[in-house]
Formats: sequence, C-alpha cells, structure tokens
Amino acid sequence: MVYAAALVALMLGLIAGERFPDIDQRTDLLLHRSVLTHGLLLPLALHALASRTQLRIVRWLVMGISLGVAVHLAFDLFPRAWQGYALISLPIYGWLPPAVSWGWIALSGCVCLYVAAKLVRNGLEAAVFTAGLVGVFAYAVPGEHALWRPMLATAAATTAVIFAALVTYRRPGSNLVP
Repeated sequence: MVYAAALVALMLGLIAGERFPDIDQRTDLLLHRSVLTHGLLLPLALHALASRTQLRIVRWLVMGISLGVAVHLAFDLFPRAWQGYALISLPIYGWLPPAVSWGWIALSGCVCLYVAAKLVRNGLEAAVFTAGLVGVFAYAVPGEHALWRPMLATAAATTAVIFAALVTYRRPGSNLVP
C-alpha cells in the first residue's frame, strides 16, 4: 500500500514537473521562460524539504517533479531559434542573451536530475528513477518538435549526474565525509 501511494505521488510529480515551467504563460506577472519557472529553483526548494524526511511518498513526489522539470528543460534546450520566447526572461531586467539562456537551462536541467538522483535510497528507487525519467520523456515527446538532441542531452546529463551522485554518496550513519 505504501508503494502504491508513492507510485501515484511519483506519477503526479512527473506530470506536474513537466508542466510546471510553462505556468508562467498563465500569469500576467511573468514572461514566458521566466527564470523563476524554467530552472532549478522549485526542485532545489522541494529537495531541501524532501531530503529531511524518510517518507517515501514525499521523496518520490519530489523526485517526479524534479525529473519532469529536467525533461521539460531538455526540450527547451533545442528551440527552433534562440530569440524571443526561447530566451530566459529575468523579471524587471527582460530577456537574457542566448548563451546565458542556454547555460541557465542546461545547468538547471542537470541540477534537477541531480536532485532526483540524490533522493534515491536503494536499487528499487534507482529503477523508479529510471522508469520515471523514461516515462516522463515519452509523455513529453508528442508535444515537441525535437527528439534526438533532447534525448541525447538527457542521457549525457543523467550519466554525469549519476556519477556525481555516486561519488558524493555517504552511507546513512557514516561519519566519513566524501
């Protein structure tokens, strides 16, 4: 029963995370691709809460949100052109240059994947991480114009992030600092 609830939380998180960045289009306060929604801020804030709990349902929800945002950002890395609404917008300032926008999206996607990987506690959760990532990617593909470049970017970032997570892993109760 606990796993079923956690799985539902994961799926809800995946969908919410994949859709969250575009919430800026539903408000008059933010421009599209706002730095506040198209980035690492929400996943990092949620990770700060989830990493302090042993509740699987909370960790899997945050894992799902983080994976969803990461996949959304992977597709945003490859717009048709780096101009207008493809650029990251900074409240009050306006649009950031293409290289800065690309860097923000790439860094944020990697951080989102790292946040999700750091919530993995065992082999089952590693499988859940992988299935969630593949699942949310498949969910996002029909609404996108690109496939291979976002897929390769996600695979490369995931490989790097898993390596980083393994390098910094510390056994619970261990006094050793990585």
